[in-house]
Amino acid sequence: MYLLSTPFNGALAFLLGLTGDWFFAIVLLTLAIKLVMFPLSVKQQKAMIVSQNLNEVRKSLSERFKNQTEKVNVQLAQVMTRYKVNPLLPFITLVIQAPVFFSLYFSLLHLSTSVGSAFLPWILAVSNPDSLHVLPVIGSLLQGLASLTAENKNFIMFVLPVALGLVFLWKAPAALSVYWGINALLSFAERKIMSLERFQKRFLQVPSREEMLKSLA
Repeated sequence: MYLLSTPFNGALAFLLGLTGDWFFAIVLLTLAIKLVMFPLSVKQQKAMIVSQNLNEVRKSLSERFKNQTEKVNVQLAQVMTRYKVNPLLPFITLVIQAPVFFSLYFSLLHLSTSVGSAFLPWILAVSNPDSLHVLPVIGSLLQGLASLTAENKNFIMFVLPVALGLVFLWKAPAALSVYWGINALLSFAERKIMSLERFQKRFLQVPSREEMLKSLA
């Protein structure tokens, strides 16, 4: 968990000196982390869209081959092999986010600076918690909203990220709440852009349900 703490310390020290404001320093750091992870996010989003199309293929095959589960599974395996579908890929970004989050947490705890923020004047340093708990609540709510998708608006998908966010952020450095919330907003915008059909066809080159079914003909 300490693997990235030293680079984060150096980056934060530089950004704090550049901006003179810890809030904007964290925003810039979050943007930089998101940019570095963007290629992986593209792969993750592509894998999620392919998996959604694959579910539609499964429904079509189940209707075509009623009570022939084995044949449906064989056909699905052929599609997955042809289009290199990896069911674990959508979770890789989530796994990578954990060491990033905790490394940032430890770097903030050990960062010795008293740079404040004109935007959040009641928090006097980047490593201080938010005594009013405004940022943990906002960051958690943003994460919950960003977790909802057009396909899945289950209430649990909102409540669980909010609850986890409040647990982790309530007494943590306020900067971590800013990272949490900004990252959620960027992820939401990223997912919206990648959900556009024109973007998918031009940049992601995702096979449609019809193309998958046609490959079985």
